[in-house]
Formats: sequence, structure tokens, C-alpha cells
Amino acid sequence: MKERLKEISIIIFLLIIGIPLSILFFPIILVYLIFEFFQKKGFKKRYSNYLVSIEGKKFFCYNNRKNNHHYIEKNIIPNLASDIEPVFLEGKRIRNEDNREYIAHMLLSISERKGFPYLIKIKNGKAVDKSINNEFHNFKSQNKNPEDLIVLINASFENLKSEV
Repeated sequence: MKERLKEISIIIFLLIIGIPLSILFFPIILVYLIFEFFQKKGFKKRYSNYLVSIEGKKFFCYNNRKNNHHYIEKNIIPNLASDIEPVFLEGKRIRNEDNREYIAHMLLSISERKGFPYLIKIKNGKAVDKSINNEFHNFKSQNKNPEDLIVLINASFENLKSEV
């Protein structure tokens, strides 16, 4: 009986405190939600304009997982075409300083998460992506010529055109 009375008094106390606090903080929460809505809307507009401004740009995105980045930095990056920008991620942090916010959004919006490295090409104001994870690991594990992987990367970028 005492425990039941104690439970009821706790519920009544929470209601007495909870309802006024909810009413008190509701306007603050509402203002925050409206502010957040317009922030997201503004970012989407800036991101869309950014994509249009870099039409045709190509990104080769890789990370530091399993020390693949040493192989990539030694064998792939120096041999990439000059119009392909390498993007290196240390964990979740993008090392590139330029347009980090937009590149992060591109990476978060990847269509099929199959693993790094990813190829991203800007086509018709949209970021088109492809994972070459399987191909990369096949080349690396079978000690195939890295130049053949460069050919595959270039061909994959060309194939991204037809996917838009």
C-alpha cells in the first residue's frame, strides 16, 4: 500500500513539474525547429549551386582503414589524371580543407554503401557515385599492376556518365 502511494505521488509530482516545464520550453523548441528548417533549406540551395559550379568534377575518395591509404598514396594518387581530386578521410574527418562541408554531404549521400574507395563525378548538377571496393581489393590482394587499376578507375569515371 505504501509503495503504491509512493508511485502515485511520484507520478503526480512529475506531472506538476513536467507540464509547466513543457509549456515553458515549447516556444524555445519551436523557434529552434523553425531555425533548423531554414538552415537545412539554405544549405540545400548552397549545395545545389556548388554542384552546378563544379560540373564535371571528379573525386577519388579513400580512407585510412586497414592501411590501404599507404598503397593508394604510393600507387594510385600520383598516377591519377589531373582532373581527379583525391579526397582522404581519417576516420570520419575529411583531410581536404576546401569545401569540406559539401564533400561530407556527398559522402553521406552515397547511393550504395559498398566500401571505400568511392568515385564521385558531378554530372547535371548531381553527384553520381560508385564504389570500387571489390575491384581495389582484388587488385591489391592479387598483386596486380597498379597501372591497370588506374585504367579501371578512369573507365569507371567514364561509365558514370551513362548512369545519370
